[in-house]
Amino acid sequence: MALASMSKLMTSIAALQLVEKRLVDLETDVSSLIPTLASQEVLYDWDEAGRPLTQQRKNSITLRSLLTHSSGTGYDMSNPKLARFTAYMGREVNCGTTIDERFGYPLVFEPDTAWEYGTGIDWVGQLVERLTGQTLEIYMQRHMWDPLGVSRMTFWPAIVSGGTARVKISVRDSVSGGFSALKQPFLTEGVTDCFGGQGVYASMEDFLKVLHSILADDGKLLTSQSVAMMFQPQLLPPSRQALQKRVRDSTPESSFIGIFDKTLSYDWGLGGMLAMENEPSGRRRHTLFWSGMPNLFWVSTKSNSEFARY
Repeated sequence: MALASMSKLMTSIAALQLVEKRLVDLETDVSSLIPTLASQEVLYDWDEAGRPLTQQRKNSITLRSLLTHSSGTGYDMSNPKLARFTAYMGREVNCGTTIDERFGYPLVFEPDTAWEYGTGIDWVGQLVERLTGQTLEIYMQRHMWDPLGVSRMTFWPAIVSGGTARVKISVRDSVSGGFSALKQPFLTEGVTDCFGGQGVYASMEDFLKVLHSILADDGKLLTSQSVAMMFQPQLLPPSRQALQKRVRDSTPESSFIGIFDKTLSYDWGLGGMLAMENEPSGRRRHTLFWSGMPNLFWVSTKSNSEFARY
């Protein structure tokens, strides 16, 4: 089935593997490695004629900012300003077969000054490809899926599924409450790039093998130091404050799946959102969690030196 944004966890792990190999650092300015992203200016307003007003970026785009959604990269399918920009350019939202085509629009703020859930980890996938000289599919196959014995995980399900049926996505009618099949292509259907932020297909059993490896700290994917870092807060103060405001202002229909109490503190780790307090629901401090568009949800928690899975 389509994992959608649960793909972000795996691409984050791939990036941390390259940090361990010293091919890149979390504070590396990745502009030279991702030229389409680096050339984007910051969208700050619109003139009286309805034309977008942009200005040159001043801050560096680091690997950490891309992994934590603090680089200024948003989604035009969820950010009204970017949707307006896309319409101004005569395009449809979330359109294009490559990452450059689909996400080549301006930043919505200076890196590390705010927070916006968006395309950062898709660009991280491009970074992995540039640094390794391999597609994200091949890299993950060799360095993540094979070591875990994962056989049903891929960016290209039509090619490698071996006849395995895919879960079909349905939508609920808001009036009748009934279900019907989703008619339009879902997220990355028809693309030609590996979209590291949303493009992986997998069985749930194989996705759980990835989670288990991290929580068991078995060394198959990452060192203990890297695993511990995943469960540590990564945002700079301005981005943390912006995230907290978004949580406070969120509605049940927002993208913040798994927020049970909007008065509590949250940050972003490396791979998902991070709970910063013990919660009445039972979720512990430093629990890492996120979701995927087809109503998918994962959660993992680190307590002292022990790992456990809910």
